Amino acid sequence: MAVDYSALLYDPIYAELGVPATLTLADTDGAEVEITVYDQTRRKALSAGSAEVTSVEPSAFARIPELTGKGIAVRDCYGAVLTFNGRSWIVRNCKRQGSPNGEDFGEVLFLLKEMVSTDG
Repeated sequence: MAVDYSALLYDPIYAELGVPATLTLADTDGAEVEITVYDQTRRKALSAGSAEVTSVEPSAFARIPELTGKGIAVRDCYGAVLTFNGRSWIVRNCKRQGSPNGEDFGEVLFLLKEMVSTDG
């Protein structure tokens, strides 16, 4: 019997740490889809040998099965607007993060670019 990593690992993480988000795909004339993301926009300390560096790349994780269930393919997320925790971001890249149950049951890492307001 195969282990269901979605139920054992991802469900509890997203239930505890996930935040509601709105994904607006670039080619949908503003149609919004509600998803849950794991916010990784804060800076993170990373060890690099004997030195410690701070990351500057904002990102967020989402579950691929949730996207698929809402009719969204990962490839369609490039250039989308992702809004959560009071801020909007442009998805500049997507990286699939596999699962022991297969790539389609894992997560996608959205690499984000902050949206800059053009209001005066």
